[in-house]
Amino acid sequence: MPRPVPTRSRALNTIIQQAGKNKRITASQTPLIAIVVASYLDRLGFVEYIDSMLTWDPAQWRVSPGNLAKAMVIVPFIQSGPRLPIYSIPEHYQQMDMDLLFTTEVRPEWLTRDAISCMLDRFFAANCENIFTTLALRVYTAFSIPFTPVLHGDTTSISLYGAYEEEDTTDPVAPSICAGYSKDGNRGLLQVMLGQVCDQFGIPLVTTVRDGNEADCTWNAAVIQTLAELNPFAETGITYIADAKLATGPNLRKLMEKNFQFVTRCPANFSNKVAARVTRTAYETDAWRPVGPYREDGETGLETYDVHEFSQEVDGGTVCRLLVFRSSRRREEFETQVQVDLDEIESLLEAVTNRRFACEIDADRALDEAKKDLRNRQFWRVDLSLDTVVTEKRSRVRPGKNPRPSVTVTEWVIRAGQPQLDEDAYMAERRKAESFVLMTNVPEDRAPAREVLRLYKEQKRVEDNFSVIKRPMMVDTLYLKKPERITALVTLLAFSLLIQVVIRVLVRRNLDVMEKPPCLDHGCKPLVRPGLKKILRFLGYHSVITMGGERWFWCISPDHEKDLEVWLRLLEFVLDV
Repeated sequence: MPRPVPTRSRALNTIIQQAGKNKRITASQTPLIAIVVASYLDRLGFVEYIDSMLTWDPAQWRVSPGNLAKAMVIVPFIQSGPRLPIYSIPEHYQQMDMDLLFTTEVRPEWLTRDAISCMLDRFFAANCENIFTTLALRVYTAFSIPFTPVLHGDTTSISLYGAYEEEDTTDPVAPSICAGYSKDGNRGLLQVMLGQVCDQFGIPLVTTVRDGNEADCTWNAAVIQTLAELNPFAETGITYIADAKLATGPNLRKLMEKNFQFVTRCPANFSNKVAARVTRTAYETDAWRPVGPYREDGETGLETYDVHEFSQEVDGGTVCRLLVFRSSRRREEFETQVQVDLDEIESLLEAVTNRRFACEIDADRALDEAKKDLRNRQFWRVDLSLDTVVTEKRSRVRPGKNPRPSVTVTEWVIRAGQPQLDEDAYMAERRKAESFVLMTNVPEDRAPAREVLRLYKEQKRVEDNFSVIKRPMMVDTLYLKKPERITALVTLLAFSLLIQVVIRVLVRRNLDVMEKPPCLDHGCKPLVRPGLKKILRFLGYHSVITMGGERWFWCISPDHEKDLEVWLRLLEFVLDV
């Protein structure tokens, strides 16, 4: 009697027979996050505005420049790996339902390298930075987000990995691609500088691409001028927050000329070291006022601050408020490190003083090494010396044997005193570690010390944006052929960041109005103020399957399949599938 064919074998035989008869079932899988991004771009009028701003001939362009740009903006949401491949764009869309992403007919094979390169050239020529700001400002009306004229500015370096061609640019605005130093210490990276101005939510409103080694103080001066010429900033005025590179005499004068208010950290060498002077006075008078506990966004613990405030004229002829803040957590971290140093010193001393050296040269070498190690300790001083120890060793007397004469042995040991704390160095370093000085021209009745601190701490929003956009990018050589194209490409990637931030704002806003946080987190835990990466990870579980003209949702994780309706509500997104 023949053995029954296993079910798995029968299924495989069916698949093989269908393949032999050229029977294929065509299906596409489109990530939900890509569909959401396409919908948000449509709400901004992204495609229509770019088509209206770029010079192009509809009879010659298979895909309009706005749709080509839209395809580039969506790519980072399709590819979620550690590297972002900005090449082989048609392949990214091969298995997508293009009707869910584009309002007009766009086929993957139409998204060619030449078409995208031409679009990048036209995008730069149409002043891509102004286009970005115009569309970014539409976010407030399109998504009913309140606008507050408090802006944060910062810069970071962007490295696009690919083959560069050395060509002279004809446009002075285009950045020069030059070797620089990355924050992780890599030398010689070809990079450009990305600068952004964001609002209190982290929504980027101004994006610039400049020389990879341009100084931040120069960039701030240009941004101040740009903001002063843009509506609504020119009419409402702004409070501009930036790091210490903002604080130069010319920049402060420009801020005052444009009637801008500002908050920045006072650098050590600014205005004849005014930060050191007011800090010293604050500690000498010891008239600190408690600011109270403060919790930074994303942090679990509270940090307590004290403040001492001064009013003084600084470089640029500006009378500023100088606020010396003292942090309890920074003091605790400093004290912990001092104790760690002491423990390491005691361990070192125990090791070297317990050794005995038969050779004076070895003892001197060990002594020099111990002193060298101790010199690297900022606050602790230890007296070390070399001592000679002479001992007499007597041999054992064996029965029936004559006793051997005693032997004198000379050895060297290292002596150490108790570690002594250098009080002056300790206090100087503790002050430097636990305190910092903020400088502002915002009046106290409008922004007391606690509010000034909050404004400056929100500078972290820009840094969070940079952590998202700095994913390593592997770029098609054709897109790196000219600096103008690089500027246009990085500006389009900034649109991807803009949409990501809008997603975070909407999700958090809708979570805040719920009576009870939904259990969307891992382990069915309540989701409270999630970060951007967590939101994108959960949305990445969902996609839309298209087959035979029908569409339905599919979730890679059965545990999260039930959460789709809640996520769509949080995103203020409705999809008819």
